[in-house]
Amino acid sequence: MFKGVLVAFAIMLVAIPIPGVHFIAIPVSPFVAGFVGGGIAKADEMKIVWFGLIVGVLMLVPAVIIVSYWQLGNAERLLGAPTWFWAVVGIAIVPYAWFGSTIGALGSYLMRSKAENTSEVGAGG
Repeated sequence: MFKGVLVAFAIMLVAIPIPGVHFIAIPVSPFVAGFVGGGIAKADEMKIVWFGLIVGVLMLVPAVIIVSYWQLGNAERLLGAPTWFWAVVGIAIVPYAWFGSTIGALGSYLMRSKAENTSEVGAGG
């Protein structure tokens, strides 16, 4: 499962620096990361929540960096955005990543279980 979590974390981080695309990629990256990472981890009913929690905990690293940058008073130099914006981003990134990756992993699980059920029905008839 750890390999899937690392893939999900990497997908979210890779979505950040792509110019222009990041406006669309960043909001959907937790869902995509959860879907892909959940598929790699083969997260089932019991592992889906743990998968999302581990990804959320890993997102504490960028969140702590953002919040500490904000606390040091350097936030306004970062892309010219106001200080309050970076405070909100730093605080909201962890629950958003947890929720998105959990829902993405759930979607991946549901698609895998549907495919398995369809192949079992087709093989039995």
